[in-house]
Amino acid sequence: MSRILTINCGSTSTKVAFFEDDRELARISLDVPLDALATMPKVLDQTDYRTTQVREFLHANELDATTADIVVARAGTIHHVPHDGAFAVNELMVATLKYAPAAQHASALSALIGVELVEGTDIPVIIYDPTCVDSVDEIAKVTGVPEIENKPVYHLLNPKAAGRKYAESIGKDYTDLNLVIAHLGGGITMAFHDHGRVADWIYDDSGPMSPQRAGGIPNRFLTDFIYQSGWSHQEMRMYLAGKSGIAAHLGTQDVREVEMEIIAGDEHAELIYRAMAYGVAKGIGQLATVRAGDVDQIILTGGIAHSELFTGWVRELVEWIAPVTIIPGEHEAEALAAGGLRVLRGEEPVHDYDVLPAGYGSVEEIIARPSFMA
Repeated sequence: MSRILTINCGSTSTKVAFFEDDRELARISLDVPLDALATMPKVLDQTDYRTTQVREFLHANELDATTADIVVARAGTIHHVPHDGAFAVNELMVATLKYAPAAQHASALSALIGVELVEGTDIPVIIYDPTCVDSVDEIAKVTGVPEIENKPVYHLLNPKAAGRKYAESIGKDYTDLNLVIAHLGGGITMAFHDHGRVADWIYDDSGPMSPQRAGGIPNRFLTDFIYQSGWSHQEMRMYLAGKSGIAAHLGTQDVREVEMEIIAGDEHAELIYRAMAYGVAKGIGQLATVRAGDVDQIILTGGIAHSELFTGWVRELVEWIAPVTIIPGEHEAEALAAGGLRVLRGEEPVHDYDVLPAGYGSVEEIIARPSFMA
């Protein structure tokens, strides 16, 4: 019997689960109150607070991280890796997450908390299916500015789990199918899964707006907005990736509140919400061209996929491309645990993380010269 601890840090919560094989022993979503977050402006400042929350949860359930056979963390803001699957949380990854992350996001804390909980033991800590897998077609990375390569970032953990689930439901394997999968959450990303490999993607800064993110905006308007704002580089990044989208338009990022406003007759709320669905549909259509319309199934997953109103709007616009399956919610704890179990059973390897951030030559240099994103 294999014991697996999963840790998944999001912007305002830490989701923790403990499994024996595929049987869940305990699970919780530990909220981080907004007033507490206000005292910890940088992601790394939250490490001790969240670690204490996890320890208290485990103690309350008579569980101990040091009895786990493996700890599986949500992949944080590491730099691009060449394939999906499991990667060891090693010294380089820890230094990168602390001092030279690819972005400011609480997911970076997942692995750091895992390492802290099992410090002094030989229990492996891994990440699984990170958002930065560079398996895409080379043509998809070319931009109109030669100095800028479009590097892939997209939700992979939950969408791939949804792809596996759909494939099993029809008696096939995830690697047998061409799937367009949209992850509908605080950020919205979409990808074309070509027989198990993501061939192209739409990140949350180039597709539809989402509850927290601006989405794609014409360069001429965005450039003017940036230069006229008076904000710092980091302030602008955090606005576009955390405080824009539905939140900026309607004063809330909770789509349930938006739907209540629509039911009450708020036409502006309906326009904004429908515009988000319209953008998702456009993105799905865009991705369908990657393999000339050869799409076996379109899958909508993530928290917003619980909304029949929203998914209905999307379905109306895209089901001529392929049938649409709704797999609502996020099943990331199960996906992390399943990945850890496959590793423990020897069905998948654990890859070494060996990607130095651009501009750094060693772990020591990363620690000595933190990036502006740290």
